Amino acid sequence: MADVDVVVNRMLARFDVSRSSEVNRALASATEDPQSWLGPAAGLLRASWNGDGLGAAAAAAALMGLALDTAPHDHPGRARWALHLWLAEHTLSSLYGDYRLSQEVRHRLAAQTQNRAANDPVAVAATYPDLPLPRHFEAPAPIERDAERLVAGLPQDDLARATLLVRLAQAAYQRYESGNTAQLTDAWERARAALSAVTPDHIEAAAVGRMAAYAGVAWFRLHLQDRSAVETAVRAGRLAVDAVHRTRGHGAPYDRYEAATAHFVLAIALMSAATDHPDLATVDEAIAHLEAFRTDGPPDDRGMYSVNMASMLSARGFLAWSPQDVTRSDELWAALERELPAGHPLLPHIALKREGAAKVVRLMRTFPFNVSGLIGDLKPLLGGVLTELPPLQLDVPLTPPGYVSPGSGAQPGMEWDSDSQGVPFSAMTAPVAEPVWPPGPDTVPAPGPRSASEPVTSLFGASPPPLADLPPDAAAVWRSMVADDGTPLDPRLLVLAEKELRDRLARPGRDDGRGWMASVLVHVIAIGSTLTNDPAQMERAVRCGDEMLADLPQAGPHYIDLLCTVENYRHMYGVMCRHSATVERAASALLWAREQLPEGSIAWLGGSITYAHALSDLSGLLRDPVRSAQAVRITQDALRRLEALPEQAAVLGTESFQGRLRPAFDQIHRAVLATDAYVRADNDAFDSAQAQWDPAAEQLLPPTARFESARSALLRAMESRAWDQAADAAAVALDVLPLLTSRALGRDDRQNALRTAMQGRPYLMATARQGDAGLPDQITGTSLGRTGCAVAIAAGRPEQALTLLEQGRAVLMAQDLEARTDVSDLAGACPELAARFTTLSERMLRAERAGAGEDSARVREQHTVAEEWRLLLTDIRAQPGFERFLLPPTVRQLRDEAAQGPIVMINVDPLRCDALVVTTGGVRHVPLDVTEGNVADRAQEFLAAVALDSDSPREQEQAREVVFRTLEWLWDTVAEPVLDAAGLTAPLPHDTPRQTIPRLWWSASGPLAHLPLHAAGYQRKGHLAQRRSVLDRVASSYTPSIRALRHARQAAAPTGAGGSYLAVAQPTGAGGSPGASAREVASVARVLASLRILDGSDATPARVLAELPAAAVVHFACHGVSDAENPAASRLSLAGGPLSVAEISRQRLPHAQLALLLACHTARTNRLPDEAIHLASAFQVAGFPQVIGALWEAADLASGKLTEQFYRAVRGYGSGIDTRQAGRALHVIVHGLRTRYAKSPAVWAPYMHTGC
Repeated sequence: MADVDVVVNRMLARFDVSRSSEVNRALASATEDPQSWLGPAAGLLRASWNGDGLGAAAAAAALMGLALDTAPHDHPGRARWALHLWLAEHTLSSLYGDYRLSQEVRHRLAAQTQNRAANDPVAVAATYPDLPLPRHFEAPAPIERDAERLVAGLPQDDLARATLLVRLAQAAYQRYESGNTAQLTDAWERARAALSAVTPDHIEAAAVGRMAAYAGVAWFRLHLQDRSAVETAVRAGRLAVDAVHRTRGHGAPYDRYEAATAHFVLAIALMSAATDHPDLATVDEAIAHLEAFRTDGPPDDRGMYSVNMASMLSARGFLAWSPQDVTRSDELWAALERELPAGHPLLPHIALKREGAAKVVRLMRTFPFNVSGLIGDLKPLLGGVLTELPPLQLDVPLTPPGYVSPGSGAQPGMEWDSDSQGVPFSAMTAPVAEPVWPPGPDTVPAPGPRSASEPVTSLFGASPPPLADLPPDAAAVWRSMVADDGTPLDPRLLVLAEKELRDRLARPGRDDGRGWMASVLVHVIAIGSTLTNDPAQMERAVRCGDEMLADLPQAGPHYIDLLCTVENYRHMYGVMCRHSATVERAASALLWAREQLPEGSIAWLGGSITYAHALSDLSGLLRDPVRSAQAVRITQDALRRLEALPEQAAVLGTESFQGRLRPAFDQIHRAVLATDAYVRADNDAFDSAQAQWDPAAEQLLPPTARFESARSALLRAMESRAWDQAADAAAVALDVLPLLTSRALGRDDRQNALRTAMQGRPYLMATARQGDAGLPDQITGTSLGRTGCAVAIAAGRPEQALTLLEQGRAVLMAQDLEARTDVSDLAGACPELAARFTTLSERMLRAERAGAGEDSARVREQHTVAEEWRLLLTDIRAQPGFERFLLPPTVRQLRDEAAQGPIVMINVDPLRCDALVVTTGGVRHVPLDVTEGNVADRAQEFLAAVALDSDSPREQEQAREVVFRTLEWLWDTVAEPVLDAAGLTAPLPHDTPRQTIPRLWWSASGPLAHLPLHAAGYQRKGHLAQRRSVLDRVASSYTPSIRALRHARQAAAPTGAGGSYLAVAQPTGAGGSPGASAREVASVARVLASLRILDGSDATPARVLAELPAAAVVHFACHGVSDAENPAASRLSLAGGPLSVAEISRQRLPHAQLALLLACHTARTNRLPDEAIHLASAFQVAGFPQVIGALWEAADLASGKLTEQFYRAVRGYGSGIDTRQAGRALHVIVHGLRTRYAKSPAVWAPYMHTGC
């Protein structure tokens, strides 16, 4: 079991906070029993709510996450742990504006629903707090009754009672609004129970107060004799207001929307109190809270402020005998009557109120002195003013439940105009400075007349700019921005293109192309921001555009082109930083530009959709339904007009360009509809807008847009537990993924592109309150392939799960292996295509070696070769029998690779953990009773133990115990269930011939890739006789993916094939002495007489690379280094410098058969474990079908013994080596080392065989 202190300290380090005294006190009472962690976690949450800081909440999350990860599946405390984990994340995100744990917690909670019935208390606890309100007229869902049962079983002082009760009350109230009046009883009872359960410091105090105030007022209106209801409502309203200000006092960002709702519900409660007992102080207080609501609340489109303020002014006018108040109230009502459309539900209420106010005015005229003291006699007169209130609406302004944190990173300095739970595009580390922009365009003079066919450089313009006039690198970047053929955006080209364009624009003179060239420059700079997620880069693009605009005449032909480009990116920057004034500035300028363009032209439509997008995002920031409705109308009109332009498109020759516009317009239209629904709190419309994803209609979009759209659809489906849709979306995203890591990119850029794609980046959306809107998300921190596999298994699709996991694993390695594919079959059918393939693959390797720098010619050559490669594959796939050439293998092809033994694909994802046992007969799903967090903790503890460098006997014994426990845990939770499913159910007889030992290939993902599955079992000396271990049942090998295994088998040569034997040695002893490396090489030489040895100063990277092409077997006796931050920089330490993964993988070694890398951790990677970017895989890519490596630093003595025994075991006839038995030979040797070093499992367990 992971140490509680270690886990909490690790969590606090993520937040860069130290342990407070509260955390120390809480942990002092935590034992090794997870049941003992709930009390400390609850205490930490209360401490966090009372000003102890986010560290206390983070520590609570660590405790509850650890409990869920380490306790048995059926532990009775799981439901409460899940609820408290949710409360911890809710505290971090809503109280402190920090979302670093959001996606991790949501994934972990989703994992609690796997392999459980829907009504299981644990599944209910993990699901219900995040559920949205039921739709109008929707019957109660079964989970509500399950949640009620869950509440009934919680202790009275459980912090989660208020959370569940307030959501139950909100659901009942929503149905009451839909006309089911019987539901008001449930809403009122639940709200009162929540109010009793909540304390003023509780994170849910504001939500409970609002709900209880609403329900109390509604109950009072139907039960006027129940004075206690309105008293409860007022008390609840005060609780809500106090809670908002209390949390702000503890440093929480000021949420104006939440403050507005609290003030509104208290005002409504006070108004109800005034109907029963008119009192000037009560009315004045209600007015004050209505004014606070108007200051912080949304625009008054529903008349919420006006109609209620008018009522209160009338009441105060009477109570204070103030004709001015009564006159002002009538003015408010009259204005509302003029502005509201016919049939609006407020109109009858307004008419009644105006009639009541008129009676008060007549009374004042009759009695010029104050007669309000005769309140008992005049009370009926106030009824017309106070009792006929409009019906309460739960959806506005009450914050909807089902809050979902949008992303990661603390958010200091954001503008919390209306939605404090939104996040900017990138996590800021300092407050955002108030941007100062130059003035926008003048209203006059307008540009001169413009033809509808005139090209523009906006991405939504009528046609592309004249690329021939652009500098070459800038032209290449522009083609990548608008192409749908998979041309990637290359960061190297962006740098080169910016320099080219600045040089061109710096030339004297004002040629006609200056404006659109400046637009391209702004695009180039801004696109860099989308690759780096850096708002400063986006701001730089906008500032550059502003400078260029100032230098252009406003009436010039290209001023609008540049203006639209600059303002579009200004709008995006404003959304990044949630700065509404910046978005409003951009929207105003875009509206001006739209008015200057020929109405109905494609350019005008592009301007319309760009303006509508900015207007929509502005409405989301301000919660302005007027602007959001206008944006919807504009996008709908633009789409209608676009459909009506086929004749013009034919005349202009822009049919294909117009075809690409439609999916882009559709994407923006969906976003606009979603924002409008969000602003109106219309859950049905929001779901409808989000559900309109159509991957087939997006085929003409650039790959990045298609990928992000599919990834977003995956996220939405996961949030709604729609596993079928999630699996479909993951499949689309993974199909597009190879286009994002094109061979046109440099190696580092491919790796970065893959990391961004697989692990997520933020979206730009102004409505980033709920999980539908923001990234990083619950996929972040895992990989897309693992998540796709998990959702496919949840959907009951094990075969699709296999293909998705395979597509998402070792993506870069698969691309590297493409150029080394055996084309003998192709040569027999199409010799010309095979020759082209061979020539182009060699050229591609040369281009990648030469393209490491940023020289323009080298980069362009790499792009040229990549494009020719794409076209060649298209030609090959057009040939009969080669339709799937170099495409991801089918399930049938994957199963065929299991002919020599089962292949076990293990998926470790925050959602769930499973094994897929692939045999020729099918794909068998084996659920694993582990969690990703549990595996990660075990792996970290294990790696620390095997890396221990201490002479302390006590510490050494503790480390050995960790290793033994981990190997036993691996057996119980992973290895034994898998072997049983694969039919390997019993130990092998002791006399089993080596060549008949069954084989099995492991392919692990995530943190499990760091653990020795081949060594799993009960390995203590006293347990060896029981033979409960992997070593006793099967010979294990590893493979990064099934595709890599398939390639290795194709590359493996028959015994006796040509090639020399090479050993490379570097001193490994103390003080630079030869040490064990010399003994190791000597033992190889004793077996292989023809061994070529490079050692000492001769073993330089250049000499080694020169010798490798002739080598069939290579043995490295030197140190290896795994680079956690940049796996491609992992390296072997040689004389004169390192030999890196990147350099090795670029080699093409025709005779390669076997590589032995017994240096430290040559088979491990940290940053991208699913990519298997390490030394062992680099040698596989270079051509070695088999590699023997080590997961951690191997003991010199054991490595020496293994080396000599191994070469003797695989020595064939004469002086040759039969590499076909390498895997089984290593198995037998490790089996013997286990007996020899039975007390030291870290000595014999690191060695692993990878490949065929």
